[in-house]
Amino acid sequence: MTQFAVQAEMQAQVIEEMGPLRSRLDGREFLLFGNVTSLDDELPEVDSAVVVVHGALRNAGHYFRIVEEAARGREPGPLILAPQFLTTADVRGRPEREGLLHWETEDWKSGFGEVSSFEILDALLDRLLNIDGLRKVTVAGNSAGGQFVNRYAAVGDAPDKAPARVRFVVANPSTYLYFDRLRPTPDGFAEAGAPEIDHWRYGFGGDRPRYVRENPDYYFQRYLSREVVYLLGEEDADPAAALLEIHPAALAQGRTRYERGVRYYDYLQQKAGGPLENHQLVRLPGIGHDAHDVFTSSAGVTHLFGH
Repeated sequence: MTQFAVQAEMQAQVIEEMGPLRSRLDGREFLLFGNVTSLDDELPEVDSAVVVVHGALRNAGHYFRIVEEAARGREPGPLILAPQFLTTADVRGRPEREGLLHWETEDWKSGFGEVSSFEILDALLDRLLNIDGLRKVTVAGNSAGGQFVNRYAAVGDAPDKAPARVRFVVANPSTYLYFDRLRPTPDGFAEAGAPEIDHWRYGFGGDRPRYVRENPDYYFQRYLSREVVYLLGEEDADPAAALLEIHPAALAQGRTRYERGVRYYDYLQQKAGGPLENHQLVRLPGIGHDAHDVFTSSAGVTHLFGH
């Protein structure tokens, strides 16, 4: 059996810190951390909001506190939400967690599931974009959260309602969504050989979530129109890093997270036929894979909350 990721078994650890906020979608509850007491009450009027998506370990509370720290001293303070995508391992055998929305280990990252994780983000953005006076919502994620944000930025529906008010920050993901079968080679880009290299969530081949209804060209043009910032730690360059995806579809994108990010940006420019008007690649010298270092860096703060 092909190894999926370095130390992939880490994802089986059961999360203990659960989000204190609850919201509902299709009659099912999902959990969040946030600096509000409820999503059901009238939300405060704020200038900006950040939705931060956790990594593979589902430690949404940790990511929430990182963004709280990054926002320290900003007036007015932003609204911060951190949805928690629980897995089957988190709820199995725990009666108090019955009824909570959860996904298989890899499904939440790619929009699969009875209720798509993309629908959760749609619901949150719908809620936030109705706040009077809200100028910008930033959707950010590091590592597996960066994978989720990259895919959602391409296929998510809710941003269409106010595209100029939504920014995406994709930080240090293991892999990216490609819009055709081209993949990086030492000499540029060439069509991938094995079909599984282009399967969803790495491309548009194979089975896709019900949520993903349109063709790749449609999503590529929409992706280009959205504001996307790629934060890449220059030290996130270890081919044996924990939870780095190393199966064939991932290795076809490069050896390390940093290399994959740089090559993906090159790919987008080549496919677009020139510079990207709405996308920006930001290299972070001296920073590796740590979400705290990424989001509390000068560049991280700038792109989370605006200039």
